[in-house]
Amino acid sequence: MIDDLMDETVNSLSDLGLDAEDIGLGKGDLEQIFSLALGVPAVLSENEFENVLRAIARSRSDLDDLSSSVAEIDDYVDNFESGPERLGGLLSNIKGIHGELEVCDRLNEGNDEIFYCLALGTSHPDVDIYGYDAEGNVVQQIQVKMTEDPESIRTTLQGLPEGVQLISGVEMAAEFPGQVLDVGLAADEIGEDARAAVEILSTHGPEFDNLAASVPFAEYIRAKGIAFV
Repeated sequence: MIDDLMDETVNSLSDLGLDAEDIGLGKGDLEQIFSLALGVPAVLSENEFENVLRAIARSRSDLDDLSSSVAEIDDYVDNFESGPERLGGLLSNIKGIHGELEVCDRLNEGNDEIFYCLALGTSHPDVDIYGYDAEGNVVQQIQVKMTEDPESIRTTLQGLPEGVQLISGVEMAAEFPGQVLDVGLAADEIGEDARAAVEILSTHGPEFDNLAASVPFAEYIRAKGIAFV
């Protein structure tokens, strides 16, 4: 069974323009990947889980949001499980970054004229996402604030620099029509994604610890997604 899944994965990676050898996945790594029973709640898709992991990695300067391993991210989350306040702070932080990633993905879907990407760092006070035209010129600046608090949105709008647009969830877009852009995402669902992903990391901690550290989470999730098909 493992051999069949490995062959299917290698073929599927090739279809995606990837070489299994280039990403360092050997037979032992793949056996570990497919032996994990990852229970993703119905509220969370594979892509959303990957984006939450990216958000966790992006929240730390010593983690890379593209090459960090699942084990590294899991170890980081373990540090916050000692108390509800620490865990609540982590969830609040990664909810915001996860919102930025989801908004960026949504903006890029089916848009051939503008390419959207995140600001290099997470500490930029005004702009979270930049939109570039085909010549590489910045044509749109966006701040993302996934909150269900109208007062927070009102304060943000008052201090929003000229030329920067505000995107929030459908809840606040409905409350501030014409002032807050809506890309079809709900703030409460973004928060649920973060909580569900942290729950998965907490539940599967020992298994993630045994996962080869050389396996980045992006390849892990991609391989798991192929295995589920």
